[in-house]
Amino acid sequence: MARIDNPSLTLTFLADDLQAGHLKTQTVMQKHIIFRSITFRYQLLNGLKSSSNQVSLQLDKDCDSIEDIIATEGDIKAVLYDGVTPLFTGYLSTNYSWSITETGKQVVEITLEDVGTRLLGKAFIASGQHLFHCSASNAITAICAAAGITVSEQCMVIDDMVTRTIDSSQSCKDILDQMLYELGCVYYFDEAGKLRLFKIDCRTTEGVLTLDKDDLYVVGGKAITLGKKIHQYKSARVSFTRLGTARHYLIYRNTTGRGDGHPYCYLMLEAGSYFDGTELFTTAEWDEVSADTFRDPALIEACNAESEITLVGSNEIIAVSNITREFTAQSGSVTCNITEAGGPYIQIEAHNSGGLPYYITRMDAYGDIIYSKDTNIVRTGDLSIDEESSDNLLQEEMQFIHTKELAGQHANLLGQYHRYGNSQYGFYSKRDIPPGTVVKLIDNAFSGLQVNVLITAKSFTDESDVIQYAAVGISVFNLTAETYSQTLGRAKNDTVGAQGEPGEDAIMLVVVSTHGNIFRPALTDTTLEARVYQSDQEITTQYLDSQFRWSRRSQDTHSDDVWNSAHYSTGSKSIQITTADVEKKATFFCELL
Repeated sequence: MARIDNPSLTLTFLADDLQAGHLKTQTVMQKHIIFRSITFRYQLLNGLKSSSNQVSLQLDKDCDSIEDIIATEGDIKAVLYDGVTPLFTGYLSTNYSWSITETGKQVVEITLEDVGTRLLGKAFIASGQHLFHCSASNAITAICAAAGITVSEQCMVIDDMVTRTIDSSQSCKDILDQMLYELGCVYYFDEAGKLRLFKIDCRTTEGVLTLDKDDLYVVGGKAITLGKKIHQYKSARVSFTRLGTARHYLIYRNTTGRGDGHPYCYLMLEAGSYFDGTELFTTAEWDEVSADTFRDPALIEACNAESEITLVGSNEIIAVSNITREFTAQSGSVTCNITEAGGPYIQIEAHNSGGLPYYITRMDAYGDIIYSKDTNIVRTGDLSIDEESSDNLLQEEMQFIHTKELAGQHANLLGQYHRYGNSQYGFYSKRDIPPGTVVKLIDNAFSGLQVNVLITAKSFTDESDVIQYAAVGISVFNLTAETYSQTLGRAKNDTVGAQGEPGEDAIMLVVVSTHGNIFRPALTDTTLEARVYQSDQEITTQYLDSQFRWSRRSQDTHSDDVWNSAHYSTGSKSIQITTADVEKKATFFCELL
């Protein structure tokens, strides 16, 4: 990194609280920027999550902009230049301090934070629910639009599908961090403050840049420092839910007053009254609640109807769309609107505009739905089930990803990064290398150490050409390595969606519990049944009892060993579970031999 020869700082005051005559855009020239005070800190990765970048510098007390920096309560956008070349774009931190330099100058130290630090903290939506059911790149575009961030034209495209319902409590940063983490990516901001992505995937270490004694600087008697994490994960297990779709599905039915003479409902609306799906309102009451800007509208969660007769199913609905209604009433004066309200929610507004009370005799809603089919686990092949323990197994639940392929990639990334990235390195060099680069370090001056590392952070100043780097040890990732998958349970009355494309005759083992999938202390007896499917056809009868092997894993590994030794070798397509079997958060598994 060459020294900065002609620094300048452009400040844009975004609030309207400047004194009369003070410019909203001000430029701090080189004479007011203290030499040797500029420090850059870039960090691409914090583990496998995105990090943030900063620049700190000092301004002398004669700088006219200091008064406005201190006085304003609004955001201040800042761009640091070297001549006409932008070096960093961000926002001023609200933390600053006065100090005296070695030459006796009074200065104020300010910090420039990257764009995301300030803007990504915004809530993605003001109220209600929002569904992401799109490509990751489309989701990123929507998040950045909500935050006021520009996506770089050079930003990589991610076509993988993501699905999740978001509510108003979640910030743009929370959503973006988790989604990219599951996809094996992080975001960062370029010198113009535009968002770009980095894929965490070490494909090769052949031909990478080599740094040896001619490139490394000795600091404190060492060319390379090494630190190791005590804890090391050896395997990863990732759970995800498979999603299904269905069209024109019964999602709401009002059954008020239902009886033999009224098979749907028999709900009375007084003259002028309203109904929002939960309460009845007079005209005055409705006008009052409608004018209340702080009152959230009544949201009705879509039901998962098993059929027209049985109104409640068992699969969680993720989202509804394309709502149509079936509505009848005793008079045309009674009207009804049913609309989607984001995610699995709908809103209802029924109104009797007539002068007499009338009954609603049917109020149904149908829609296209996305629903949870079943819960699945993907685990890396490093350890067998019997070898896994909480000490060396990293467990995660996916929020945006719902396919085995992407879940397998994430599990492999977790397992391999935490296995090979437990060693952390530090070194100095004049070579300007961007974070995210894989390099080979050769300490042929002191220790003889040779290691491939992934650079995660760097920092430097305008005083010196030497750059300080932080890195983690790395080996080649294989995100497509073989993983093992398992379906933990499928809800009863599984919603039937549209027929998909024929599969490749994959065989799937499903475990069904007669009394639910979550076991509680007051559990009544349940039976776990193993069912085998191929291309959606059950083929369980084609297998012998001896081909099904059961195992248990809980927080008491000794008891698990005892339980497994008594059950694993006994083949059976079903097994009886009692309260004594599910102590200490036990999970049961079945393997098909």
